[in-house]
Amino acid sequence: MLFWKTENKIKPKQDFYSKIKEYYVGLSDNQIPIELLNQIISKVTDEIYRDYKRFWKQYPKSRKRYSTLKMDDIEHPSVYFMITDFLNEKGISKSREYSKILFKMDDEEFNKHLDYKDWYETK
Repeated sequence: MLFWKTENKIKPKQDFYSKIKEYYVGLSDNQIPIELLNQIISKVTDEIYRDYKRFWKQYPKSRKRYSTLKMDDIEHPSVYFMITDFLNEKGISKSREYSKILFKMDDEEFNKHLDYKDWYETK
């Protein structure tokens, strides 16, 4: 008798989007314009989903890990770097204020984030 190994499948992108949207809408508490917030949510979803698909293929033994969104990944420095760059590229005047809300940081923590980002990108 043969038993077929059931492969873990990566969840649909919409599942990732829904969780990420719920997370950021909760954090923003209507302090970030909804159109901008939706752009950030889409950008984060696209990046994380693309990474998960790549890792799912690249690390077969970790497929279970990369089949569903792990919420800790939203708080990864690379996601923060991407959001910081996105807001700066768009010329958002309140980019610092919005970033502090989305990253749950105060001024000092955000300054450390910017220092770390600079160090990381110029090392």
